[in-house]
Amino acid sequence: MKLKDSDWQGNFGYWQKSFIHANLMMIGYSAWQGFLQHGRGVIVCDIDRSAIAPNNTGLEVTQFKSQFIAEQELISSIQAFSLDQELIAVLVQAVGNYAPDKEIVLLMKMEHHLEINLFQNLKIFPPDCYAQVSRRWEEFQPCLETYTK
Repeated sequence: MKLKDSDWQGNFGYWQKSFIHANLMMIGYSAWQGFLQHGRGVIVCDIDRSAIAPNNTGLEVTQFKSQFIAEQELISSIQAFSLDQELIAVLVQAVGNYAPDKEIVLLMKMEHHLEINLFQNLKIFPPDCYAQVSRRWEEFQPCLETYTK
């Protein structure tokens, strides 16, 4: 679900695609790690504004913060994001129905802009992302900073 008329539409219309492509392994890793620890949930990526800067070619590593919000904590945790009730309902339904071993629910946040995605038909599944990142941690670690509530 894309937001209308926002900064997110910069960089030729959709910079998020290249961000997701560059960081899918870490997003999948975080999704599977969160599922193993807490059950179903959503990955929240808090992305710095520099990710959408016109001079960002997408080749640089874009640091971001990642948090897994478990399904049982979802409504209370996302109230701080000021989502309208319709989007909250969509997010709750997506988290309640996705297949954690094959799909990812992702909420991307940049300042007050939000985008919710449900990734299906992935080329690499979250358990595989987790295994690969775990084996090659030094290669992936610089791009991710996890945070807690």
